[in-house]
Amino acid sequence: MQHDLIIKNGNIIDGTGSDAYSGDIAIKDGLITEIGEVNGEAAEIIDAEGMTVSPGFVDIHTHLDAQIGWDPQMTPICWHGVTTALIGNCGLTFAPCKPEDTEILAGMMETVEDIPKQAILSGLPWNWEHYGQYLDMLEELKPSLNVAGLVGHCAVRYYVMGDRSFDEQATDAEKQQMADIVEKAIEDGAVGFSTNRYEPHKAPDGRSIPGTFAECSELVEIAKVDLEMP
Repeated sequence: MQHDLIIKNGNIIDGTGSDAYSGDIAIKDGLITEIGEVNGEAAEIIDAEGMTVSPGFVDIHTHLDAQIGWDPQMTPICWHGVTTALIGNCGLTFAPCKPEDTEILAGMMETVEDIPKQAILSGLPWNWEHYGQYLDMLEELKPSLNVAGLVGHCAVRYYVMGDRSFDEQATDAEKQQMADIVEKAIEDGAVGFSTNRYEPHKAPDGRSIPGTFAECSELVEIAKVDLEMP
């Protein structure tokens, strides 16, 4: 068979900024092989007349970090042409996480993003500690979309400082430890680092989440690692 799939008569928007145009798209072995007027046979032909055909969209701000556990299709964004989702926004992530800290991280996600804590705790296996292990778990879920993750300041700071992470400034040694954790997370697959300076984002006990009032020098130390990574 010459092609696996031909999408015919679609209104093509190719993502380059060019005007839309009518045409066909041929796909073979998962790759686009022809665009324009495509002839030949295919295992499947879709008539897309009246439809828009475009590259997938990247949703750069999601909080599907927990939902992916019970809904690997990641609805509803998969219904709207999104093919890549970014998780780990607003400084909130579930890794790194010591075994005894699962409740606090789930609780912060509940109070900030209104996702029930018990759903978070029961919907994920919580079988990781470090960020790379968390990404391995996500991969095993076989989500229907591409997933990219940021490692969050709240989790990193709580991992290093415990309860002090809410109200105290980090020592130089703790800043370096946080930078090292972020560096390792990026080496293991995180696409970057996220933080949160919005005071109304609270933990279950009413305190602003860790990192809200962190000194700029702490963020600079972490940013050095992020910027230096290839």
